[in-house]
Amino acid sequence: MEKEKVGGSSKLNIAIIHPDLGIGGAERLIVDAAVELASRGHNVHIFTSHHDKTRCFEETLSGTFPVTVYGAFLPRHIFYRFHAVCAYLRCLFVALCVLLMWPSFDVVLVDQVSIIIPLIKTKKSTKVVFYCHFPDLLLAQHTTALRRIYRKPIDMLEEATTGMADLILVNSRFTASTFANTFKHLNARGIQPAVLYPAVNVEQFDKSTSYRNFLSINRFERKKNIQLAISALAILQSLNDVSEGHDLSGASLTVAGGFDKRLRENVEYLEELKSLAEKEGVSDRVKFITSCSTAERNALLSECLCVLYTPKWRACRDD
Repeated sequence: MEKEKVGGSSKLNIAIIHPDLGIGGAERLIVDAAVELASRGHNVHIFTSHHDKTRCFEETLSGTFPVTVYGAFLPRHIFYRFHAVCAYLRCLFVALCVLLMWPSFDVVLVDQVSIIIPLIKTKKSTKVVFYCHFPDLLLAQHTTALRRIYRKPIDMLEEATTGMADLILVNSRFTASTFANTFKHLNARGIQPAVLYPAVNVEQFDKSTSYRNFLSINRFERKKNIQLAISALAILQSLNDVSEGHDLSGASLTVAGGFDKRLRENVEYLEELKSLAEKEGVSDRVKFITSCSTAERNALLSECLCVLYTPKWRACRDD
């Protein structure tokens, strides 16, 4: 494929394959990458199995790059089980559509679901970049014999197919060390990821003089452990604490993040958090915002005293 020149460098045709283009940290990273690559003159195209135009990042609707959906009809789960298998099938369907219905891309960026990498590699001219946000096998439960049997082939496939990428990227040195300790066979073969930190455009945030609000930005998932932030606010209120000139006894908490009414856990967990706030006596000081816009998020970050990050390391999802 003959490449055009842009500013003295090659103009690449880049495909990004992401499982579900909703609102979350992984999606934020993918969208930011697409925006930056497009701004540098490359042709970028995102492919996904779900893109709800009423619940997505604004950049995916701006026309900066196209978003194409394949396989939205495929299930996300089977009786609220087998999430991983369903995610694999949906991504495989997306990858097959890309291979069969589109010309070859110079680079395909894959994240979260590595099983499609060998399929993409059948196009010899295509380079595959895999972005590992965190090893999936550490996010799934292995608590029972049946779960371990179910996860064994999935975990083996994850390691084997991840190692087939031409370049592996991770989001921090911590994830890089976790990658090495988790994928021991890859590490033994000398396959090590490079660190590419998620970018933050600090110019989008306004300065504020009102810092009394704590902020939690996470998906409404139990593994995010948001109840810890609510309980901590209740303790803080009872202490009537004063710290560094800030009277924190009157502080409030905003819980904002990705919310998908299709997902039972999102719906249930939001109600659990509201009930906890009532029980702890801080419901009047806890505000819940579901799927806030980028402008709303920026305003919340600009005005907060600090951002609370409560997920437990190696928090497991019910898979």
